Amino acid sequence: MDFRLLGAIEVAGQAAPLRRQERSLLAILLLRANEPVPPAELVDLLWPEDPPADARGSLQVYLSRLRKALPGVTITSSTAGYAVQVDPESIDVERFRRQLASARTESDPVLRADGLRRALDLWRGDPLADLMPQATRDRLSAGLVEEHAAAVEDRLDADLLAGRHEQVEGELADLVRAHPQRERLMAAWMTALYRSGRKAEALQAYKDLAERLAEEFGLDPAPALRRLHLAILRDDPGLRAAAAKRAEGTVPRELPVDISLLVGRDDLLADAVRVLTQVTPSHLTGAAGAADSAGAGGMGGAGDGRGRVAVYCLWGGAGVGKSAAGTRIGHLVAESFPDGQLFARLQDVRGEAVSAHALLGRMLRALGVQPGAVPASAADRAEMFRQRTESLAILLVLDDALDAGIVAQLLPTGPHCAVLVTSRKPLPELTEAVHRQVTPLDGPTSQALLTRLIGRTLRDLPTLDSVAEQCVGLPLALRIIGSRLALSGDDALQSIAQALVDDDQRLDSMVAGDLAVRTSLGRTLKLADPQARQLLERLSLVGITEFPSWVAAPLLDSDEVTGGNTFGRLVDLGLVELVNGQRYKMHDLVRAYAAEQLALAGDRDEPLGRYLQAVLRLAGLVDNRLPHGLTVAARLVVPDRPLLPAAESDAIAAPAAWMDDSWPLIRAAVFAGLQSGHPVEAAELALRLNGYCVIQALDDLRAEVLSAARAVVKESGPLELYVRLAFGLLPALPDLSPADRLAAGEELLDLSEQLGSVELQVRAMFHISIGANQSMDLDRAQEVMTKALELTEQPDGPDDLRVFVLQQLSIIAAERRDFEAGAGWARELHAMAPPGTISEGDGLLLLGENEIELRRYDDAMATLTRAADIYRAVGNDFTVARVQAMMALVASRTGDTTLARELLDQAIDWDRRHPGTNLMDLVELNEADLMMALGGVEESRRTRLRLAEKAGASGQLTLQHEIQRLVDTDPRDPANQG
Repeated sequence: MDFRLLGAIEVAGQAAPLRRQERSLLAILLLRANEPVPPAELVDLLWPEDPPADARGSLQVYLSRLRKALPGVTITSSTAGYAVQVDPESIDVERFRRQLASARTESDPVLRADGLRRALDLWRGDPLADLMPQATRDRLSAGLVEEHAAAVEDRLDADLLAGRHEQVEGELADLVRAHPQRERLMAAWMTALYRSGRKAEALQAYKDLAERLAEEFGLDPAPALRRLHLAILRDDPGLRAAAAKRAEGTVPRELPVDISLLVGRDDLLADAVRVLTQVTPSHLTGAAGAADSAGAGGMGGAGDGRGRVAVYCLWGGAGVGKSAAGTRIGHLVAESFPDGQLFARLQDVRGEAVSAHALLGRMLRALGVQPGAVPASAADRAEMFRQRTESLAILLVLDDALDAGIVAQLLPTGPHCAVLVTSRKPLPELTEAVHRQVTPLDGPTSQALLTRLIGRTLRDLPTLDSVAEQCVGLPLALRIIGSRLALSGDDALQSIAQALVDDDQRLDSMVAGDLAVRTSLGRTLKLADPQARQLLERLSLVGITEFPSWVAAPLLDSDEVTGGNTFGRLVDLGLVELVNGQRYKMHDLVRAYAAEQLALAGDRDEPLGRYLQAVLRLAGLVDNRLPHGLTVAARLVVPDRPLLPAAESDAIAAPAAWMDDSWPLIRAAVFAGLQSGHPVEAAELALRLNGYCVIQALDDLRAEVLSAARAVVKESGPLELYVRLAFGLLPALPDLSPADRLAAGEELLDLSEQLGSVELQVRAMFHISIGANQSMDLDRAQEVMTKALELTEQPDGPDDLRVFVLQQLSIIAAERRDFEAGAGWARELHAMAPPGTISEGDGLLLLGENEIELRRYDDAMATLTRAADIYRAVGNDFTVARVQAMMALVASRTGDTTLARELLDQAIDWDRRHPGTNLMDLVELNEADLMMALGGVEESRRTRLRLAEKAGASGQLTLQHEIQRLVDTDPRDPANQG
């Protein structure tokens, strides 16, 4: 059968006539022949605005009719969608594309123009004419229309190269009138007019265009047009000389078709144009336009009298858009090289290097050397190429270079020649070249490119922004996703977004036709040496995208210097980004690919074990130096291997800063260990992170890692480790009811007794006392803590836990309203707590609270100020805010309501910036006291009653009772007087 879509749709050989919707469905399937199209996309395209109630049912009917009407054509169905299975040659769209590609390989402009004309003859009118709503037809055919326009322009250029300017002059005039915005057509028309002896008309055409662009868009004509205008003004003999040479068929024009949409590269383009031609297009002038002029070292462009060929190297990671930028640069400067432009890909389809021997042979033939006259050896071919280009102005574009050695063999010698090289890694051996890195696009530019690629506005803009972010600034990824969404629109947006955040689906979703991020990454990784490849694969074990340089040493089982050098080679390949001198970044797409490669290599457990030990050693060294005062992890042994001298020195020198930078890495290591058979290392890491979480009030993080570790260790780890994890977890659960806390403490006491550990028994008693206290069972709370105190005083007792027992005894005394006893316990706690630790701050805070109740307000304010200084010094901003709330109470009680308001506002501001803590209950309670001081009796009473009810609902009966006592006894409340 034969399918024609380039005009009204026609099907030769159909068994029955097709209705309009059936032909529309067939056209959609044929445009993606042999590729499944999801039903949701088909429904969206067939009924873009008002789908029938049973659209899927109607779709099934159309498919059934298509199968009957097209005997011999298979329409398959799968979970991925429906696909029509046909020979691509049976579709005129595919024949057009193949003939187009074949014609463009012709170096002879006559043969190229004739081949392009034959391809264009397949067009019978507007593609998909008479089908579907216009908006849908535009969505489906936009790419085809652009391909047609580019083919027409290529054919006209070839005709001009063949000396047919008089034959195409009239056609060009019609096309320019119909498409005044296409500057390439304008350039062809100006050239044809000039060569036909109509110089004034050519200049007037340029003037009209320049005025229209300035008036409507505020833009100048493109650089090529400006250079052409200047050449016409000067009667540049090159215009006619080039035409004569081209007529002989010896001038190659091999640049690939320019990409239709290139964003975010203006500075780079301006810099390249300047270096290659010494012309800076005004609309591309940017920061790079004047940069590095000294570094160019005389590598100006054609006609500037330089002494050597200009070489400009673009390098960057996979998918970053090097080739697209190189192609655009080639087109921008093409007119400065009238003897032609040569283009060569230095890798074959398998990513293997193409030999200089083969490349030189092809380029010599493109320059007019007869096949029989091409020398046999690579050296002789290189010599002939240098001789042939010595007096020419040739632009040579070498795409995807693997190494500088091959590039060096291909360089022309003519001082008016220029070479543009793209590579996945830097080529510093080309010492005379200007080197520029092509980097990923920033966020706003990525979003803008994706939106323009889709061609319309989608409804769910937040999800679209998330999709753009997942493409990590790679134009290749953005083009793949953009092409998929251009057809499917909103219906597929959610599924694409979900796939992009799933490591198992991320790379599978980055495929469209022959474009695939996985393929591009694979070609880049082939350039890596074995050690660099191994490091990249194992970096996926780290679990986050940004990490310090020391991670390489345990992953490779090497020293830190070797690891750092290996990182440098990955940076050169664009697979890893250097964030600063000691930190690197690997985006999620590369991480997903690295994980795939590691799974294929089957080399995971041993490097992961070494890595977890390294993280555990560093975290242990740091945790032991943090001023949190906690001891639940103090009895853990710091691993003695592996040794990382530089990393350990940095960590020990600034433990708090090290943990600020490293907690995401530790968290990821916890989950990597839990998921990969390393529960002990994971659990110990969770405990090492516990103290830092207390300092920073990171209760969510604390609960997450400790609960995950406890769940796994309960099934497969040591009982003692499970119990320690529980002790770390309980304080991180503020919503735990008193009854549940009491039950948890009882269970842990039983397990601690089974282990025979006095230390763990004391910890369990501490939690039992807290639960009893909150439940108003103050006698039991006192009894349990008295016994715990006795255990800490035994000769072999856990003396380091005495501070926590004293803390709880102070709280119980205050609940009994024995504030003198509470203050005494607090002073004893303060005296024995390690200086500068949270424990010392806790002692002062408790002392200050008791002093408030004893109405020793001056002492209380001084004590609380000292406590705030300690908490602030260790970075515990949450408790600083809590102390400020207590200081506000002192200020309120002493009549300084202005200071009270200021202190409460500071605490509220902290809570607003860190939602999710339990600080606001205390703030509101002390605000109620301030209200009372300011005469807002009713409002104060309402606030207190609400907080009492809230405490009772959560089971905190002691707190409820205390708040109610305030309501009933506050002497400032008239209801309590008389």
